[in-house]
Amino acid sequence: MTEQTVKTADGRTITYRERGPGDVLALLELGPAAPSTAWLEYALMVSSVEAIDAVPVIRPQTRLQLEQLANQIGNAGIEALSTALFGTDGPDRAGAERAAAKN
Repeated sequence: MTEQTVKTADGRTITYRERGPGDVLALLELGPAAPSTAWLEYALMVSSVEAIDAVPVIRPQTRLQLEQLANQIGNAGIEALSTALFGTDGPDRAGAERAAAKN
């Protein structure tokens, strides 16, 4: 898969690459015993990030690293990625997924 970039509402540039089936399997190791579809999609979106403002990020190898990368990406980054990866309803889906993750 080729790298793509997206601009966030706060002016940052996020470079991402769509992940494949092997990446899904690796993420299943990091997640809960029975991950929801929302958790998996969110984790895939976060782990798709290759760089933030042209600074490479390390691909998460642990759940803590995945959470740290999500925080580094931030809400504006998640919304931009969600739209790029899932379409115009992406921000709504991301918001619903964040709410579901809190419960």
